[in-house]
Amino acid sequence: MIDKNLIISTSGIRGIYGKTLCEKNAFDFGMAFGQWCHEKNIIIGTDTRPSRDSLKISFSAGVLSSGKNIIDIGIVPTPAIGFIIEKNCKLNGVIITASHNPQPYNGIKFFSSSGTFLNEEEFREFIKIYKKNKKKHVSTPGLFIHSEKEIHTYFAKILNFIDVAAIKKKKFRVVIDPCQGVGAVWTKDFLKKLGCDVIAINEAPIGIFSRNPEPTRDNLKELAKKVVEEKADIGFAQDPDCDRLVLVDEKGNIISEEYGVSFLIQHILSTRKKGPVVVNLSTTMLVDDICKKMDVPLYRTKVGEMYVSSKMKKVKAVCGGEGNGGIIYSDFHYGRDSFIGIGLALECLSINNSTLSESINKFPVYHFIKEKIQITPEKIEKFFSKVKNKFKEGKISEEDGLKISFPEFWFQLRVSKTEPIIRIFFEGKDIEKLQEIKNTIYHLLK
Repeated sequence: MIDKNLIISTSGIRGIYGKTLCEKNAFDFGMAFGQWCHEKNIIIGTDTRPSRDSLKISFSAGVLSSGKNIIDIGIVPTPAIGFIIEKNCKLNGVIITASHNPQPYNGIKFFSSSGTFLNEEEFREFIKIYKKNKKKHVSTPGLFIHSEKEIHTYFAKILNFIDVAAIKKKKFRVVIDPCQGVGAVWTKDFLKKLGCDVIAINEAPIGIFSRNPEPTRDNLKELAKKVVEEKADIGFAQDPDCDRLVLVDEKGNIISEEYGVSFLIQHILSTRKKGPVVVNLSTTMLVDDICKKMDVPLYRTKVGEMYVSSKMKKVKAVCGGEGNGGIIYSDFHYGRDSFIGIGLALECLSINNSTLSESINKFPVYHFIKEKIQITPEKIEKFFSKVKNKFKEGKISEEDGLKISFPEFWFQLRVSKTEPIIRIFFEGKDIEKLQEIKNTIYHLLK
């Protein structure tokens, strides 16, 4: 049986190590995934959390018992797993990570042979096998193989993909905050290959987070201060598995994830290729403005990388992403990727000979409020019903939680798939109006 406290979604499985996620269920998930996979070889990586090796070994043992092979590529970014599978085919993949969740957590993300996370149907079939918990008899167990060449290929491809010569000419001074995650292993070296002078904070010891690992404004004050102290051109923050990126400008202003992903989308459309864009329902209206100006179609999906990347493939989108700092550039691969984001950001500043603050200040001002609330599951339906009734004049969408849109603002309430909370988003140009709406919703909650 699945522990009811495990967080399970198409984004993978997350739990508190040693309590809801332990070696026993890691083995069982590995055995089930091995039975589900159509491919013989399964590539595996981890982030830097101290529980990584114990869970990786247990999960791998489960896979091997199913007769499938494990290719261990060590501590790597989540997007690297997707990239390697997408470019090589005939692989499935797994990464042991809890992404932005706090230190006690760990998790497992699963990749299909397309290089993206399992879709809903694939995930249901996999979980069905897990619940049966039946060992399939095999005459020969799988092989466990160590390999480092794949991760070096990933970084080499990024360097071939962006305008390295233009970036090197600028000799950027950069501050990074990888929060002792995977970026602490790879980001400094990557930036040095771009000719950057690199200063790192929260770099060691790896896996022991010195701050909340989610790269939000409240958690990045040290980075902002360091950018100013070092007179740096830009600052970069990554979450522990490196699929999310937050930018800090040369004045120490923390650029919201919404403006960061919009900045990268505009760069791609204006200097690389024009075409359709896909973002999720919780992403800023600024993307609407950019797509309208560039005369390209914009599509929105439910929150989740799998939904965005699937829609991108369907409509042949040039780029997309999510407003949590995750850019997806389809010409490179169909996954949120902080490293391609770093490369494109520096490329944009190099080509335009501008600072980050100058680039961001060209955008119209939208106020974006993100909050979390605790609410017992049995009260959610009644709460949502009260909100719908209060704001029934707006355009109501229940595709992903509850989103209600008006001409000048919108807000959304959705149950998180990675944490036991409800996330609430508000966006508009009038901050006082947003505060009024926020207060009304909190009053309804009480």
